[in-house]
Amino acid sequence: MAKDYYQILGVDKNASEEEIKKAYRKLALKYHPDKGGGAEAEAKFKGASEAYAVLSDKQKRSQYDQFGSGAFNGAGGFGTGGFDFNSADFSGFEDIFESFFGGGGFGGRTAPRRDVTKGKDIEVVMEIAFEEAATGVEKEIQINSEGKCEVCEGTGSTNKKVKKCTKCGGSGQVTVMRNTMFGAIRQVATCDECMGGGEVPEEVCRNCRGQGRVQTPHKVKVKIPAGIDNGQTIRIPGQGVAGIRGAKAGDLYIVVKVMPSREFRRQGSNLYKSIEVPYSKLVLGGTVMVNTLEGEVKLKIPAATQVGENFRIKNHGMPILEGRGKGDLYVQVGIVIPSRLTLQERKLIEELDRTQE
Repeated sequence: MAKDYYQILGVDKNASEEEIKKAYRKLALKYHPDKGGGAEAEAKFKGASEAYAVLSDKQKRSQYDQFGSGAFNGAGGFGTGGFDFNSADFSGFEDIFESFFGGGGFGGRTAPRRDVTKGKDIEVVMEIAFEEAATGVEKEIQINSEGKCEVCEGTGSTNKKVKKCTKCGGSGQVTVMRNTMFGAIRQVATCDECMGGGEVPEEVCRNCRGQGRVQTPHKVKVKIPAGIDNGQTIRIPGQGVAGIRGAKAGDLYIVVKVMPSREFRRQGSNLYKSIEVPYSKLVLGGTVMVNTLEGEVKLKIPAATQVGENFRIKNHGMPILEGRGKGDLYVQVGIVIPSRLTLQERKLIEELDRTQE
C-alpha cells in the first residue's frame, strides 16, 4: 500500500528541510515507545521515522516524489524487509534518544564520561538592608549540607587509600545491553560502584560509609560588595556540597535580596528622593539641607523654582559595582504647606494675595 510520507509527518509537499525536521521531532517525542503508548504509539513512531528517513534525504525525497513509497520496497530498505534504521540519518536528534536511552543512542554510541562524584551547587537567598548594599558588608551564613568527612579526610577509606574499581576496570564506565524495538542496543553508563571515578575505597570508612562526606552544618563568611543590586548573585567556589571521595566540591551561590529604602529609589547607580521646601525658598531662593547616604549636604535652591523640579547632587548615589566612583542623587522639590499659621504669617500671606489679584 502506498504511503503518504508528507501526510504522516503533517507537512506540505513543499515543506523545507527544517519544517520536516521539526515535524518529525515533535512526533518522535510524542509517540516514542518508551513513553508507554502501546502498540499504536509504536506504529506511529515507526511510520514517522520511516517518513523522515526518506524526506530528509534529498535523493530519496526526489525518488519518492516521482514514484511514491513503492520506490523503497524490497532492497531499498522498506517493505517486507522492514525499515532500515542503519541507513537512516537521525543526526540532530541525539537529545531525543538520549532522553530515552541515557546517552546510549543508536548503534552503541558512547556516552562521554561524566564526573558524577563532583558535589552539587547550593543556592541560598540572603537579605540585606539598603544601607548595607551602599556600603558593603560581611555576613555569616550557616549551610546545612554534606561536608568532607574528617575521619577519612574525604577519601572514603579508613586508611586513606583507594584501589581500582574491579567492576569497570578503572574506566568509570560500564557497558549494558538493552533490548528495544530497534533490536539490542549497547549503552555506556556510569559505573554505579565507583560513581564514575574509577576508584573505590580500600577500607570503607564507617563514618561516611565510603562516600567521603557526611552531613556537616558549617558557617561561611560572605563579603557583600558595595553597590550590589537586588537579585544579583555572588559565587563562592568550593562551598557547596562536598564531592564524593575527595572529589571537587560544588559552589555556593548567594542571591542577594536588597530590602527597599523608605527614603531613596534606585535606578542602577543613581538614587532619587523627594523633599519639601518652604514656599519662600522656592520664590526667593536659598539653601536647604538634604539627607544623603553619607549624611546631610547643602542644596542651593534658585529663585523662582517650580514645584516638581529636579536637582542633581553629584557622586552621592550608589557605588558603581566593580567600577570607580558613585552614581548621582536626584532630588525633586515639593512645597511645604504649614498646617497652622501665626497671626503675623497670615497677615503677610493675605497681603501677598492682594498684590497678586
